[in-house]
Amino acid sequence: MDISSPAELPFTRESVLKMLWWGENPARSPFSHKQITEWCDRFWCQYIDIDATEEIEKLLPILADIDTQWDLFLVNTYPIEQLKRLDMDLISMPVEWFTDWTKQIN
Repeated sequence: MDISSPAELPFTRESVLKMLWWGENPARSPFSHKQITEWCDRFWCQYIDIDATEEIEKLLPILADIDTQWDLFLVNTYPIEQLKRLDMDLISMPVEWFTDWTKQIN
């Protein structure tokens, strides 16, 4: 899977909420769901081996879940041969998932 142009936002709670809003509203988003999940993974990896503030610590399980659910969605939705050919930037997860993740943060 190729890496898309990365979403460049600071790793903050506000940025997570913005990303989740864009996930809920893909037609208004400058980023694909793939780019959003890659950003969430980079955020999570930034804090994997260091102590983070309590605010960041609370976000980490949600960020990990977003990345994990993306992978599971892909393998449970498309045959492996099709996945090899698909443009992942055109694939969207259910927007309701982003709503649920937002509720978990708030």
